[in-house]
Amino acid sequence: MFNLSKIKALTFDTGGTILDWHTGFSGGFEEIKKKYKLNFSSTDYANLMRRKSLNKVTNQNPKSLINFDIAHKQAVEELIIENNLEISDDDLYNLYYFCPTQLKAWPDFLSPFNDLKKKFFCVSFTLLSNRLVYINSKANQISWDLILSCETLEIYKPNLEAYKKTANLLQFKPEECMMIACHSFDLNAAQKAGFRTAFVKREREWGDETKINIDGNYDIVVDSFYQLEKFLNN
Repeated sequence: MFNLSKIKALTFDTGGTILDWHTGFSGGFEEIKKKYKLNFSSTDYANLMRRKSLNKVTNQNPKSLINFDIAHKQAVEELIIENNLEISDDDLYNLYYFCPTQLKAWPDFLSPFNDLKKKFFCVSFTLLSNRLVYINSKANQISWDLILSCETLEIYKPNLEAYKKTANLLQFKPEECMMIACHSFDLNAAQKAGFRTAFVKREREWGDETKINIDGNYDIVVDSFYQLEKFLNN
């Protein structure tokens, strides 16, 4: 059992763990589907957009980095070409640039988060672009102590240097930081960098396709942010 009293900062993955990208992306594709009278699954396309864009930002050449806005653009353009869809430039722009700014926070997040802020330094440590995390956080009334996007760090998770740089900028030791996420690739890298780890299950992150895969041994595994807050404030 780790020593909870040593934890000073909670660093939160934001897209997926806190923000429901699936519903947001699905809604955008559903509008396109109806407008152009197309036959496809909006939820399937939303998940494809997510997989493609996430793969792009987590597998980057350090010498030619792109942010999540560009990754979304590239992912949508690939989807359109692969499926031979004819969509106006304005509607494409809406899909990759506007829809990702309309994400809702999971309903179990905000109240426990505000309680955790009374005890811990709470940071958005996110793959999302600055634009996306700023807009979505403000819309959902999420008041971070600090936002450290990988775009700002110029190192993208799961590169271990992103976690080490985050701890250094916070002026905490890695073991004084806890990474909170619903993705094992993120937590496994954080763990290797010396962070403590908490896996928060998100049962609807991928809609009906969601399969929770806990691929590691973490300090905390919980079903909700309410459980996480209860554990950390115990």
